Amino acid sequence: MMNLLIRGHHGLGDNLHQRAIVRQMMQWYDVWIESSWVAPYHDLIAQGLKVVHKDTTLRTQTKNAARERSGFHRGPRPPFKRQIKVYYTPNFVRTAGSVLGAMFMSIGLDPESMDFRMPVPDAWVQKARGFVGTPGKPIMVYRPLVLRTEWNNEARNPEPVAYARIFKAIRDRYYVVSIADVEPNKEWIVGERIEADQAFHRGELDFEALAGLFSLASLVYCSPGFAVVLAQAVSTPVISAFGGYERAYSFSAGARFSPYCPIEPMNPVDDFKHEMSISKLIDVPAALAKVRAFIGTESVAA
Repeated sequence: MMNLLIRGHHGLGDNLHQRAIVRQMMQWYDVWIESSWVAPYHDLIAQGLKVVHKDTTLRTQTKNAARERSGFHRGPRPPFKRQIKVYYTPNFVRTAGSVLGAMFMSIGLDPESMDFRMPVPDAWVQKARGFVGTPGKPIMVYRPLVLRTEWNNEARNPEPVAYARIFKAIRDRYYVVSIADVEPNKEWIVGERIEADQAFHRGELDFEALAGLFSLASLVYCSPGFAVVLAQAVSTPVISAFGGYERAYSFSAGARFSPYCPIEPMNPVDDFKHEMSISKLIDVPAALAKVRAFIGTESVAA
């Protein structure tokens, strides 16, 4: 087989999406990929994929690369008969109907075979159990709203009051595990501080534990970002509340892998702009009716 180098993204959600590209390319090439992440490709590595470290100054990616440094492929790179750069633009996302479809469009692949699902090893599940044990209720993974200096996109977050109200309406049904990786003056939580049963807000859970936790969960509640993609990758139902940056269809490619309940504002936009251009207000009663139907209960509070 010819050698192929994939120059990919740094974001965790993008790397999970890229699994679909790698999987397809491995049919024809000996594939190498540049990344800050090793574990998301664990099964593909076992099939011959080589992950090489991609330099970055991004905080989370730098921390993860250091944690996973022994997993990166070592040694010289071979001559590459082909190199591709995976990317997407707002117009690509609109045209393709999803971020993953836009990635496939950028390199001319058939979107019909977009499959980024990821098996979760038993060891990862046990690692997650070491953090959360075996609660008496179904687990909900909760993502607090955050901002960070590296990509301070307030427009992407949903309206905080509505985000909290929807969560509170279903909170009592679940054992809530809140996850984040905050650091003073670099990344911080915004909006109402909810009361979780357990909170891991200092990056305590590595990717293996996160994937194990998401696979154990009955529900993920989050804003747009990696949590949506990880939930879909491990086939866990996900509710995601949107702001004023992208539309719900951005994550529609994974909806065939797990139940997906997007909550959009009353005036949804797909401008993909960081500036606040419109109201992000959510019709909360309508959202709660949608959530009630999604989780299959009449006990969702008004």
